[in-house]
Amino acid sequence: MKVKVAECAALFWSGGQPVWDDALGHRQLALTPASEGLLRTFATWRELDDAGLGPEQRSIAARLIDAGVLLEWGSPAHENEVQVLTGWQPWGAAARQYHLASRTLATTVYLDDADSDAELEARAAYAPPPPPFKTYPEAPAVALATGPPASDDWEHGDLVDALHHRRSVREFAPSAVDLGRLTALLQLGGGIVERRADSLYGTVAFKASPSAGARDPIEIYAIVRNVVGVDPGLYHFSPGTNALEKVGELPSDDAQAAALGGQGWLAAAPVVLVYSAVIARTQWRYPSGRAYRDVLIGFGHVSQTVLVTAAAMGLGATVVTAVSDEDLETMFGLDRTGEPVLGVTAVGVPAPRR
Repeated sequence: MKVKVAECAALFWSGGQPVWDDALGHRQLALTPASEGLLRTFATWRELDDAGLGPEQRSIAARLIDAGVLLEWGSPAHENEVQVLTGWQPWGAAARQYHLASRTLATTVYLDDADSDAELEARAAYAPPPPPFKTYPEAPAVALATGPPASDDWEHGDLVDALHHRRSVREFAPSAVDLGRLTALLQLGGGIVERRADSLYGTVAFKASPSAGARDPIEIYAIVRNVVGVDPGLYHFSPGTNALEKVGELPSDDAQAAALGGQGWLAAAPVVLVYSAVIARTQWRYPSGRAYRDVLIGFGHVSQTVLVTAAAMGLGATVVTAVSDEDLETMFGLDRTGEPVLGVTAVGVPAPRR
């Protein structure tokens, strides 16, 4: 019998205890040191009878096979693993493990509304929900116009017309972006359209884009190079005060280019919106790791709202994720653990079509 360690899993140590994390089966098994040693023995396919195991080791190996930690060649579990590994090979083990671990299985049990509220109420008693938005109160601020943006003079003000004309624009004219247009992008992309006071959630901020549990983890920053009435620099959009807060000066051209993936067209855009996610907002409502999917989906909602709004007013915009998260987080002073960068959107006046 040929056996090998299952690959759709990970081994880690918790408090000195080896733990087998089976992402495919959504299980975690505590292993003994003797079991951990056998995993090294069968790191690749090997005949069980040729491994030189003593009676105790043989007994442990049998239990590991029964538990699915060791796979038998040609078994249904082996065939299933081959299919999974083949399908996810291009993206590597980390992406595969997260996908498998965050899937919901047929055995998944969901709380009803009453039990869910009771659980949140108990959580709020010792861990109140984090604030729904950030602000930098000591930063110089550019006050933005209030109220819903007026779309009367927009080039494609009708929703269907805007959707039909949306294109990814990577060439921009040297023209400055009008502050009113940028304000509309920020208000619809991340501005607050309604606030509610809730005894459990505290202040709930509703925005134009949906988010899981109305927790909206997305924050919007901006690299401003050419906007009418705004000094070049690094800014944070504060939806709570409806202002652009200046959090830093523009780095060197080389530093900007490196942070933006070495893409010259992106580094030349009049405005680059930078999206981050305050993970704690979503974690408070949804402690399951699956909720990270909701964070990424929320980024998609917000960036699409910005893209369609830009198309409606006649601006060009493109979402880009091929950027240096680390450099952008350093540039804006963000905590890579608690507020990682997700992507950017370049915004500007489109260059004339060739």
